[in-house]
Amino acid sequence: MDVQTIGGRKGRVRRLFRGLVCLTATTLFAQPPLPHEGKPTEYEVKAAYLFNFAKFTRYPSSTEFPHHASFDFCVLGRNDFNGRLEALTANEQLNGMPERAIRIASGTAARSCGIVFISESESPRVQQILNELAGAPVLTVSDMPHFLEHGGMIEFQTSSKHVRFAVNLDAVTRANLALSSELLKVAVHVNGTPKRGVQ
Repeated sequence: MDVQTIGGRKGRVRRLFRGLVCLTATTLFAQPPLPHEGKPTEYEVKAAYLFNFAKFTRYPSSTEFPHHASFDFCVLGRNDFNGRLEALTANEQLNGMPERAIRIASGTAARSCGIVFISESESPRVQQILNELAGAPVLTVSDMPHFLEHGGMIEFQTSSKHVRFAVNLDAVTRANLALSSELLKVAVHVNGTPKRGVQ
């Protein structure tokens, strides 16, 4: 793939991200219908959501959270993002750490990620993966049905060609994470109670 192609893809995904991120909470994650010509694809929208989730997640302090050389957006299972996460994270930083998009093969490997997207291809072993991640400060996200019931944290749900998300706050809290109230306001459904003092 040539440099011009990479640059074009990165620009497209960044334009989508800017379209998702607005100043008001009610439109913070607004996005257009899918997937008409000229509109973002389903996985472009999901990539932009993942990129944005990191900015609205509070991780443990440095005394609790092991030092990492990078903040990793991990994909476990079939990767349908086709370079979109790589385009978003290139030359970006979060809390002083460079961001990376990488593929992994197990829940154990995901323990060093900041966010892990678990593909629907991993449905048969999702409980094993989440058990391997137990206690790790990693935000777990998937688009597989009933992901929250298995103990996942954020589940993408597509309705009328729009991608939305639901949240399991109890799972978030067990991982010693906290989600911004601004993010929770635009979730289609929230289970559990948020940590006190999180804005």
